[in-house]
Parts: sequence; structure tokens; C-alpha cells
Amino acid sequence: MAMIDNKDKVGAALLLVFALFYFRYSFDIPADPTAVGEFFTPRTLPTGLAILTIICSLVQLFMPANDSENLSIRDAVAGYQWKPMILLTSLMVVYSLSFSFLGFILATLLFLCIGFIILGEKRLMLCFSIAAGLVLFMWGMLTQLFGLYLDDGSLYRIILEAL
Repeated sequence: MAMIDNKDKVGAALLLVFALFYFRYSFDIPADPTAVGEFFTPRTLPTGLAILTIICSLVQLFMPANDSENLSIRDAVAGYQWKPMILLTSLMVVYSLSFSFLGFILATLLFLCIGFIILGEKRLMLCFSIAAGLVLFMWGMLTQLFGLYLDDGSLYRIILEAL
């Protein structure tokens, strides 16, 4: 029962469960048949992140508990800001659902801009410029350097057909 009272152990156990599911589903990512001999594939990063998270969670679980802070889980999370966490989690769900319609660039740009606003940034031009720079940099790295295909989105195809 000592593990249930330790907030670090509970967090590590929950993260371990999530990482195991993430590792399992990382193998469901479709692989490009022409990229058989390539080092970096669409599965590489998710699999690596899952393995790293599993290792870190196991280390946290098996390290001795720090008893200097005998806070219960309720006391430990009492001062957390729940509203931004819930909003950001909801934003991630909306991002994943809108990705195929809006495409990588537009969906990620909106995700970052709205995320900055949720976190309290008031300067909208700064939000937009940082998000746009980051999105274009990531798009260039993923498509040009790594050769990964990022979907343009259904909206882009609808606009092209209308023109």
C-alpha cells in the first residue's frame, strides 16, 4: 500500500501503462514498402519514445521512495491549475481529429496558436509568428530531410478542386 500513497510511484505506474500501450500501437503505424532498408521510418520515433518512457518509468518505480515529502496525492495536486491542463488535453484531441481534414501545416499552426493562448500569451502576432516558424521548420525537416509524407488535408484538396 505504500506505493499507492507515493505520488511519484503512482505517476510512474500510470506513465508505464500508457507507454506500454503506446509501444504496442506504434507497430500498427503503416510502413512504406519501399523504405525497407532505411534507418528512419514512421515507426522509428514513436517506438524509440515508447522504449525510453518505459525505461524511465521502470527506473522511477524501482528507485527507493523519497520519504522526506510525505504528501498524499490529494495534497500534492491541490495547487495544480486544472483548467489549462483540461483545455490543452481537449485541444490535443481536437488536433488529432482535425489533422486529416486540415492537414499538417494548418492543423499544427492552429494547435500551437491556441495552445499559446491557453497558456496565457497575450501577444497574438508573437504567437502566430513563432507557431508559423516552428511549423514550417518541422514541415521542412520531416518532408525534405527525412522524406516523410505529411498529408495536405481534405480542405486543401477541396480548395484545389474549386479552383
